[in-house]
Amino acid sequence: MAFRLKFSARALREIGEARTWYETQYPGLGEEFVAAIELQLKRLEQAPLLYAEIIPKVHRALLPRFPYGLFYVVRHDLVYVLAVLHDTRNPTRWPKVR
Repeated sequence: MAFRLKFSARALREIGEARTWYETQYPGLGEEFVAAIELQLKRLEQAPLLYAEIIPKVHRALLPRFPYGLFYVVRHDLVYVLAVLHDTRNPTRWPKVR
């Protein structure tokens, strides 16, 4: 069974901001960041519960090559991406489940 993906406005904004930052560091790196996200999303569609639950009901899937995590909840057949945060962000700022 494949899970559906949905993104919060916050997650979409964070992806865009990180992509832009990486692209300014080195041309093409922003696209590599997006490709790493897409790879991890394909994995989440297939088996979202394989990744660690880091706070109640919120899972984190780390990106390959980039120091970011996808924070998400699983509801029925839906993977809802709450945020895309750099690993050095303060844990108290991690998204809460509503």
